[in-house]
Amino acid sequence: MELRVQETLYGNEIFQGFTADAKLFEGQTPYQKVDIYASKRWGKVLVLDGIVQTTEADEFVYHEMLTHVPMFGCAKPRRVMIVGGGDGGILREVLKHDIEHVDMVEIDRTVVDYCVEHMPTLNDAGRIYQDPRAALVIEDAFEFIKREKNRYDVILVDSTDPVGAAEVLFSQTFYALCRGALNPGGVLALQGGVPFLQPEEAKGSMKVLRGLGLLARCYAIAVPTYYGGNMALGYASDDAAVMTPQLETIQARFAQAGFSTRHYTPELHVASFVLPRWMHENTGGLA
Repeated sequence: MELRVQETLYGNEIFQGFTADAKLFEGQTPYQKVDIYASKRWGKVLVLDGIVQTTEADEFVYHEMLTHVPMFGCAKPRRVMIVGGGDGGILREVLKHDIEHVDMVEIDRTVVDYCVEHMPTLNDAGRIYQDPRAALVIEDAFEFIKREKNRYDVILVDSTDPVGAAEVLFSQTFYALCRGALNPGGVLALQGGVPFLQPEEAKGSMKVLRGLGLLARCYAIAVPTYYGGNMALGYASDDAAVMTPQLETIQARFAQAGFSTRHYTPELHVASFVLPRWMHENTGGLA
């Protein structure tokens, strides 16, 4: 029997959703409600607290762009931290790079376990967690950064929208902790919502990051799953050269890395920082 799933991100103001053939998992964790559906068009769909997070059909767009733009933007990314990312897609992409170590800090073990079971294409059926370079930490990232005081070349914040348990990940206190954990010349990247419908999300993050002494700007991606047009991803560093990627440099780094991508290209990397005027204004302008 076909199911009609209505997303709740914008409440009753905007009706959006998808049809599903079956609900594969439903659970309530201490942090959020977790649902996984099967859909003909979208494949498996992960929904947290009524909000679509990722689908098998188009996850590669988001995961490649949130990962490879900062990874190739950084001159020598050796140590990486992922905040959230329980489906495994970001870690999968990070491990394609020649890195020394990556900490993936996810608060909800249920999301990790059931994405391994029901969405194995995102996490190589859980084998990414067996990579000796990777450490899966089940903990609040806020507490982890505050306690461990590790330093990273790239920090990727793959969080849900700023509601519930994820709200603290958009706070000045959390961004200050990330700023302190970032090596000189490092890159902090984060999801910033859909600026046409959530203009304050990316703009607020950019303002806070600049207040902490970082250069900050947004780049754009278009993911079919996310309603409302282009999505903004935040990008921050203390190095001006990192903030203005040069095509020849990115092409050389991509060629040296030696792996293929479905969506990301060096040309798209550079072009994604060119925003239409309204999006430029909605995301707080340049660094």
